[in-house]
Amino acid sequence: MSGEPRVGWRLLLTVGITVALVVLLVRDFGGSGDFVAAASRARPSWVAVAFAAATACVLLTTLRWQLVLRGMGHTLGFGRALQVVLATWPLALVTPSRANDLLRPLAVRNIVPLAEGTGAVIAEKAIDLFLLLAMAALGAAVNGLWAWAALLALVLVAESVVLALLARRRSWLASLPLIRRRPQTIEELFAAMSALVRAPGALASIATVSVVIRVLTVVVTHALLISVGANVPLLQTLTLWPAAMLAGVAPLTLGGLGTRDAAFLALLAERGTHVDPSSVLVATIGYSAVAIWSFAVIGVPFMIRETLLVRRA
Repeated sequence: MSGEPRVGWRLLLTVGITVALVVLLVRDFGGSGDFVAAASRARPSWVAVAFAAATACVLLTTLRWQLVLRGMGHTLGFGRALQVVLATWPLALVTPSRANDLLRPLAVRNIVPLAEGTGAVIAEKAIDLFLLLAMAALGAAVNGLWAWAALLALVLVAESVVLALLARRRSWLASLPLIRRRPQTIEELFAAMSALVRAPGALASIATVSVVIRVLTVVVTHALLISVGANVPLLQTLTLWPAAMLAGVAPLTLGGLGTRDAAFLALLAERGTHVDPSSVLVATIGYSAVAIWSFAVIGVPFMIRETLLVRRA
């Protein structure tokens, strides 16, 4: 019970930061009038394209999770996997950095042991983050943003070192207080990483799906930019949006709202691209609406169903 108030305060703080950042962005780029005017120009056909690409992202996210579990020797049907992915989606609105995905193992613990299932999600996220960092660093270099490229490359190297240590030398984890009494938990948590290291074909398939998902997020964003008439070249969306997505991963705001938008505007400005910032802001906030909020609404019935199943169990 003592932990509940702290969780509540953290959530309130995150909500406050999110609202404050979005309000500042809208105010600084023409005010609410320009924002509403830009939103009213959105063409439904391009919004539909964005939603179709976002739907493909959800389906491929489900497939990627399946591939990770399959690489560990577990079989999970696509329909069941999709139900669980949608059931955890509404919590993306109130948890930063997509931490809601860590609830997936709870729903399939009858198929995959809980620790192994958690390790599978961690492995999936580690692969996705590695590829996102690589794409963002390459994109920054293509645009001549060398400071950004160097910083992202440094983080990429750091993640590589951490993953290598976890894959080969993780005995030091046994000294951690939460794991000291259950050393077998270490092997269960990293079973996915060990299995994927032994199966390069499965690892390549997962990486390929992750790259396609990241490209589709660019499609979502660029379709929304076109819909509101923001004159951002496709190459710049392709090369700069991954870095903006990385900013959204930081656990500062709900679902990356505000941080992702501010980062993309800052990158375009540093690149020297002349755009209507209100239109760009409508498109990037539209990304949250199309790719996150809409599926959160769709996922509510699935979340209720999974919650009832967990309580019965």
